[in-house]
Amino acid sequence: MQGTILVIDGVSTNRILLKVQLAGAYYAVEQAGSVAEAMTAARASRPDLVLTAMSLPDGTAADVKEALNSDEMLAEIPVIAISHSNAPERRLKALSAGIDDVLPQPVDDVILQARIRSLLRARSANEELHMQRDASHGFVLPLSDRTGAAETAKARVALVAQDPQTARNWAKRLGEQVPYDLCCHQLDDIQPLMSEPVADVFVIELNELSAGPGLRLLADLRARAATRQSVVIAVPNPADPHISAEALDRGAHDVLQSGFDVDELALRLTTQLQYKCRNDRLRDSVRNGLRAAVQDPMTGLYNRRYAKPFLDRTAKRAAETDEKFALMLADLDHFKRINDQYGHPAGDAVLIEAARRLQAELRPVDLLARVGGEEFMFVLPGADEIAAGMAAVDLCNAINSKPFQVPGLDTPIEVTISIGAVIGGGKDQAEGSAVAQVAELISAADRALYNAKNAGRNQVTLGSGNTAAA
Repeated sequence: MQGTILVIDGVSTNRILLKVQLAGAYYAVEQAGSVAEAMTAARASRPDLVLTAMSLPDGTAADVKEALNSDEMLAEIPVIAISHSNAPERRLKALSAGIDDVLPQPVDDVILQARIRSLLRARSANEELHMQRDASHGFVLPLSDRTGAAETAKARVALVAQDPQTARNWAKRLGEQVPYDLCCHQLDDIQPLMSEPVADVFVIELNELSAGPGLRLLADLRARAATRQSVVIAVPNPADPHISAEALDRGAHDVLQSGFDVDELALRLTTQLQYKCRNDRLRDSVRNGLRAAVQDPMTGLYNRRYAKPFLDRTAKRAAETDEKFALMLADLDHFKRINDQYGHPAGDAVLIEAARRLQAELRPVDLLARVGGEEFMFVLPGADEIAAGMAAVDLCNAINSKPFQVPGLDTPIEVTISIGAVIGGGKDQAEGSAVAQVAELISAADRALYNAKNAGRNQVTLGSGNTAAA
């Protein structure tokens, strides 16, 4: 089954007809005859979508939406209303109440199925974002708390039509109702659409002549990385259910099924921008959560959670390419004395500056991670014994060549570092055991660091036992 749809209608024959229509598309169908019955059924079946008559024995489609919103577990379920009347004012009232779309009766199966597919895709993507957010320990406030008029007012809206005059006419009428930055584009000249800054919303006219190029542009916008998160609203002009359905299946977020209507477009723009704002924040939360999970908050370096998988991948790649790589473990010398003598804030300042100096000595492909209080790990892909030795000496000198100026202290602090380095990969590294030998490399690097400490600190010891003075 493709999903579960709850059909709500006070007339049983209408429910049966819709059930047959939906079952033919392999949806599971639950039924209810009123708002009260619908809530009972929704809590029991947790439907993926609700298809309701506009008027019900105990309320309206707007009452269904309000009831769903009152239950946290059901609030995100999309709702399509079916109306005996296609009057614009009735559609606008329903859309303003949060209904996702209003379809006239008798329902055109082509547009119904396309709209259902579109809403289910959007809901699935939204649920995936929430799961990623939860997995990354992020936190996002509800839409109503995070997306106000001031936040969406800066939005950039591109009006794309075959005839530039059509786009300008739309902009003039729309500009009287919305605060957004409206820009006009001709369908044949799409290069500006792909230039930065890209629009937050693309409104694309699909008339008899432009439907083909317009649909291809729509699919292109949804596929490109730069515009993938932008909203696309299709406007069949004049109305055409088959073009509307095709636009939805190509990835349009919304369509104006009855053709251009400035009031409806203004409302759908505002709604879609609120959704986009929420989802953008959700994606930011996921990225921030993932970054926080692998980043040391004090120094900004990666932490052990990131460093170990990076080292595993480097070892595996080295085995596959017959290359070598260097692993180094480092420790700031006598760091406890710095904390004891100058205080922990001074110690923190030293760590931050040490991280900056060390990072400045590395290549973009190298890894520097903070793996303990004053302990660091370096992974240098492609580095052999000579390159590793030279890099380690440079790292040592980056710390000891200049005293650390700490805010609040009159006297600079002399700091040194000890480094233990080992080489992995190469012909002696069997591919199947590459990751398994990482643990041995870490132990060897740790022993080399211990030897550097015992040899007097402020120096580098290679895993072979050779010592390089810094």
